[in-house]
Amino acid sequence: MTKAKYAQLKTFFSQFPTKKFSKGSVIFKPGDKIENVYFMKSGFVRVYTKTPMGENTLNFFKPLFLVSVMHFFTTQKNNLHFQALTSAETYVVPKSEFKKFLKDNQDVSDTIMDFFFSSLLVYLSNQGNIINGNAINKVASVLIQLVHDYGDIKNNQLVVNFPATHRIVANIVGLTRETTSVQMSKLQKLGVISTKRTQFLVRNFEKLKNLADLGE
Repeated sequence: MTKAKYAQLKTFFSQFPTKKFSKGSVIFKPGDKIENVYFMKSGFVRVYTKTPMGENTLNFFKPLFLVSVMHFFTTQKNNLHFQALTSAETYVVPKSEFKKFLKDNQDVSDTIMDFFFSSLLVYLSNQGNIINGNAINKVASVLIQLVHDYGDIKNNQLVVNFPATHRIVANIVGLTRETTSVQMSKLQKLGVISTKRTQFLVRNFEKLKNLADLGE
């Protein structure tokens, strides 16, 4: 999604009230019907499933907007868990207002669909690496998804504004935090990434993609 289209979306949503969530709070749970369309103003949300074996965070980090758009087109109830990873604030828009906006702005509607399906394709591709790959494949695949969703070029550097803590990454890929820490450290030593508290820099994206591929 281009910056111009994102700005157009944000301008539309900023006309509406917001709802705040504290870190760790539950936003939606299975069975809830998502009645409105949600667009993040600040913070981060995770979407996950629960099984008798534990939780499984999906590699899908703009869930409130994308999933609420899915529910905009369907009448099905939600079957996922949503939780605020950080303190978060989201715009809340009635479906009727969103429908009118899309009708009046077909180009934005097309952009949303393009963004949704491109994100889904990256997600599906990465799932093969996460399920079948070794530890470095798994971690590199998650970071590529984050680059797709949050990457931005600043001062000739690829910056990803997402708190990719070892705990979060470990939960996504099904590794222990210790194993994940080893792989993240390996990526830093190879000069592929560098990390900060709320973001990380990708210093060699081609190498990151190669490490995500099975067989590396």
